[in-house]
Amino acid sequence: MKKRTLLSVLALLFSVGYIAHTIEVEELGEAISTADPRFLLLAFGMAFSAILVSTLRWYIVLRKLQKTSFRKTFTAILSGFYMMAFLPPSVGHVAKVKLVGGDYFKALSALAFGIFLEVLIIAGISLLVFGATKWGIFLLGILSLILFYDKGAYALLNGGIAVIQRLSPKLAERLGNYLERTYSGWRSSRKDPTTFTLSLLLSVLAVLLQVAGIIAVGRAFGLPVGLLDAFKAFILSTLFASLSGIPSGIGANELGITLALGSSTKSTVVAFTYKFIYQYLWSLVGAVEFYRVVGGRS
Repeated sequence: MKKRTLLSVLALLFSVGYIAHTIEVEELGEAISTADPRFLLLAFGMAFSAILVSTLRWYIVLRKLQKTSFRKTFTAILSGFYMMAFLPPSVGHVAKVKLVGGDYFKALSALAFGIFLEVLIIAGISLLVFGATKWGIFLLGILSLILFYDKGAYALLNGGIAVIQRLSPKLAERLGNYLERTYSGWRSSRKDPTTFTLSLLLSVLAVLLQVAGIIAVGRAFGLPVGLLDAFKAFILSTLFASLSGIPSGIGANELGITLALGSSTKSTVVAFTYKFIYQYLWSLVGAVEFYRVVGGRS
């Protein structure tokens, strides 16, 4: 745990240091003063739309498993932005599930199903954008296998629980119950044609809205960003943030975008502005929603 934290801190320092090195003060002032608010407003609209799409994707899967409301799902998504401001991204996702209520593990499987589809799409796009490699094709194959042959993963995990059974029957029983509830939600989502198709389409739309946001912010600061470069920026941003483990991906996201667009003052401004519009701003909104819900419960 301490080693992981140290690596995250080092990743943050490296990211911020590299980005700071690319900034020229004079160019920074010029870029900010000439920003086109119309494109920034467009990016804000797409950011909000991306959040609604992610909420709808989770809600569509979740409502098949248990009784829930779109409002609760939306609140959980917003609160997740706040929790990811001080927790690693994966932990933040897991924590926000509690806010939708109902069966925790079924709700978790519904969220994981949608996120997994988005990861699968990003992996596929990466092969087109960066070129197909043996490792890339292998990874895409593994992800596809997990999605369509989930019985194998379920059997493997059950085998692990069987080993634990000999050491601690009570723990094994509890883990088996958690696994069964999680797998039942995942399996139900994958086997329902309507749920699967809608989740897949919404995942594609969520990715496109985020990529389009990079193009819009680039236009706002007079930096032409082609579709291919925008995809590269989005993929590297996502990859660096995931690997770094930094809360909200601070610095790592911006580094990925800056490298993809070319190291310059404008690309750095685009990276930070994009992140503010798509994440940091919603962390503040999420904090309000989170404490409203927690305060209401207490």
